[in-house]
Amino acid sequence: MVRTIRCSVALALLVPAMALAEDKVPTEEWTAFRKVYDARAALEQHKAAATKIADLADKYPGDREAQMFCARTAYYCAHRLEGKEQKNVALRGYACAQRIVKTDPKDYDGRYMSAMTLFKSRVAEGIGAALKESKSVKAYLESMIKDEPKRYEAYMLLGALYRDLPGVISWGDVDKSVELLEKGAALAPLDPEILLELAQSYAKAGRKEDAKRTYRKCIDEGKGHKDLEWETQDAKDYAKKMLKELE
Repeated sequence: MVRTIRCSVALALLVPAMALAEDKVPTEEWTAFRKVYDARAALEQHKAAATKIADLADKYPGDREAQMFCARTAYYCAHRLEGKEQKNVALRGYACAQRIVKTDPKDYDGRYMSAMTLFKSRVAEGIGAALKESKSVKAYLESMIKDEPKRYEAYMLLGALYRDLPGVISWGDVDKSVELLEKGAALAPLDPEILLELAQSYAKAGRKEDAKRTYRKCIDEGKGHKDLEWETQDAKDYAKKMLKELE
């Protein structure tokens, strides 16, 4: 699988706030989901987990944790897929993220996951669909940075796009990518995802030693978020692969 724009993004649709029900996923249903989720290193289990949490999120729309788990699980699962299957999984996650945004249009995490999942669905449609939204994506991420300058995620996503979009027919710029990712890494110096993105941008910019140093930091010091242990290891494994290619 080609790992491009791991942190791809797009414009999340902001709509007037509306209250959601106060329903919560019962403990026994969370437990059943976690058994599947914890085995997600196997792709079929990952797909099953994405479906199971999306169904729970539909059933309990007022449970914000369920909506976030749904969006996040869908994004990482879709990253392992292609074509229509990738698109469908990503869109289920987008629906969950949008429930959060509809409740609070300023919710950073909801906006972030809306962007991640929606753009992943566009990637599944092909580069043309992704490029079509690129200007809106850029403006949206810049607004997120303005709103929350101490959060690293928008820097990471925007930096990845600056690196991976073609400069000739879009606004791709590897030097700008490095600048944004360095700012994000300063805010989250041990996050394995942003270290991986920064290392990739250093490599593309021809800064081989900086790339190797950053890949090593991702491998040796990277610490992912709770409930993202497999995703953290996946990032470290990819860093090992890329480091080997540079050495």
